[in-house]
Amino acid sequence: MVQAVQRSGKLLQVGTQSRSTAIVRDAMERIRSGEIGDVLVAKAWNSQLRRSIGKTQPSSPPPHLDFDAWLGPAVPVPYRTNLLHGVWRWWYEFGCGDIGNDGVHDIDVAVWGLGVAHHPSTITCLGGKYFFDDDQQFPDTQYAVYEYPVAGTSVKKQFIFEQRIWSPYVQEGYENGAAFYGTQGMLIIGHSVGWKLYGPRNKLIAEKTGAPDLPAHHQNFFDCIRGTQKQLNADIKAGFLSASLVHLANISARVGRVLQFDPEREQIVGDSSASELLGRKYREGHWAIPRMG
Repeated sequence: MVQAVQRSGKLLQVGTQSRSTAIVRDAMERIRSGEIGDVLVAKAWNSQLRRSIGKTQPSSPPPHLDFDAWLGPAVPVPYRTNLLHGVWRWWYEFGCGDIGNDGVHDIDVAVWGLGVAHHPSTITCLGGKYFFDDDQQFPDTQYAVYEYPVAGTSVKKQFIFEQRIWSPYVQEGYENGAAFYGTQGMLIIGHSVGWKLYGPRNKLIAEKTGAPDLPAHHQNFFDCIRGTQKQLNADIKAGFLSASLVHLANISARVGRVLQFDPEREQIVGDSSASELLGRKYREGHWAIPRMG
């Protein structure tokens, strides 16, 4: 998608809408201005209660559904009643679990505040189905850790993601959110609530409340098309980097190993079975197979 946007010269805004929400942007500005010092670690979490998708057997699709068209370029699989519509997120061939459904929104805010605009070099993730006994193929419980080298130094930054989609209880005061740990303080954002900034001795310095502003995300896109704004708040590169974290965590969890990653070449180093999972298989000859390069 990054390459397609570059080829086309068009504008593409991805759906990480927090990047256009004024209250979140205000929090990012406070981090950027150094109010909590140097941010070395960020954490995001996804805590909520999802429903079981149940267990089914392959069956015939309903008459009104063109299942072949729904499959698109994916390698064909049998129809199941718990495969669509929104349930596709939980299947390897079509989605990437709740880390890529809801979790990526918090991941995106966390790496935004951490100030990393490149891939990590080391990724590890433990996860599995600890709660749901159903057909879902992705973990309902995940803990991922990423390390980022800081160019020109020996310093590294760390990002942590936690997911429990059977546990709708607060962490750091919020169900879903992100936290930024600086050398002089800490800032915590609730996914749809607001943020709090703490200074030395855990003193509450500032706080704001507010909800996501979805229209602002649309407006930014329209304004960039019309030329009244110059920069998209969530361009394809930002979406690509956050989505990459989702896939790398899932790959690490599936192979059960720490991954060493080359951020420049965008390749997993020394692990051929993990590297195979960086791409996907497509139906041969389908018109919708992406064109690379």
